[in-house]
Amino acid sequence: MPLEPLETAVLQKLLNGDHPILAALRDQMDGLSVKTRKNTGAGFFTEFSTAAAVRPASVPSGKIRFGDVQAAIDGLKSGAGFLLFIEQGLLHMLEGYSYEEPWPETIGEFSLKYTNPDRKKELAKLG
Repeated sequence: MPLEPLETAVLQKLLNGDHPILAALRDQMDGLSVKTRKNTGAGFFTEFSTAAAVRPASVPSGKIRFGDVQAAIDGLKSGAGFLLFIEQGLLHMLEGYSYEEPWPETIGEFSLKYTNPDRKKELAKLG
């Protein structure tokens, strides 16, 4: 199953930057597909499958979770936030969530921004 446009855009935004772990994770985007996608009513969980030849990123611990991207989305008054889960150096899952609003059935127009443009706090989680 292919990624939705919002999922792709959020991943690209989250993985943008000069950090070597981000570069390694960006390399995993080629051949990335959806293993499962679950709508929770207030957001979603999308679990990924990576290509067999993908090299894991050298992360300092087995699991990392970070998310400094927010979205303005048609149909969500307060917007949305996202968390990316990395397991064993591989892109594992993306969580999208609203702020106490029902998640729209379809996503039309959206725009993304960082919660803090310098990203230092989030990138420190990468090691």
